[in-house]
Amino acid sequence: MFFRKYLIEAAAVTIALAMLQGCSTTTHFDGASAGVVLSLSGNENMELPKDLKLGSKATGQYLFKAKSSSGQTLYGLLPLHVNGGTMAGSILFFAPVLFIGGFRDVFPFYQLDPDAGLIRFKMKEKDEWRLSKPTTAESERAKIFFDRVDTKCVTRGRQGNVPGGCTDGVIK
Repeated sequence: MFFRKYLIEAAAVTIALAMLQGCSTTTHFDGASAGVVLSLSGNENMELPKDLKLGSKATGQYLFKAKSSSGQTLYGLLPLHVNGGTMAGSILFFAPVLFIGGFRDVFPFYQLDPDAGLIRFKMKEKDEWRLSKPTTAESERAKIFFDRVDTKCVTRGRQGNVPGGCTDGVIK
């Protein structure tokens, strides 16, 4: 009986910690040059640098569109890393937590370079940048998504709180 109660308490604590850990992470986005504007999975445009809280993902991706001041646009998926601690705890104690809280986290640092067609990311500020170039399929998927978002905004005539329409303006 004691063992069963202990097991239930341990599972409850593990689930709570996994869910808290998987809720959101503050991520710093920066541009390789001044004037880079980022749209992330349909959020309004934001001028970089910017800190955002992004949640963990069990399924799906964060699509992005980055535009440089020179007009070059980069579409793709944010690279995510697997959180081994959350995954191991979930497998050992309560597997559904993997899908409730997620086990793929954003990296704490991203740098977008639309002119070079690259996204850089790292775990710690002192680390070296890791490079990623979106594949053609990733770019096309993100472009289709953002084109649909732009079209819906224009056809509905929605202006919102963004000057010039849904994605033409920049939040500063």
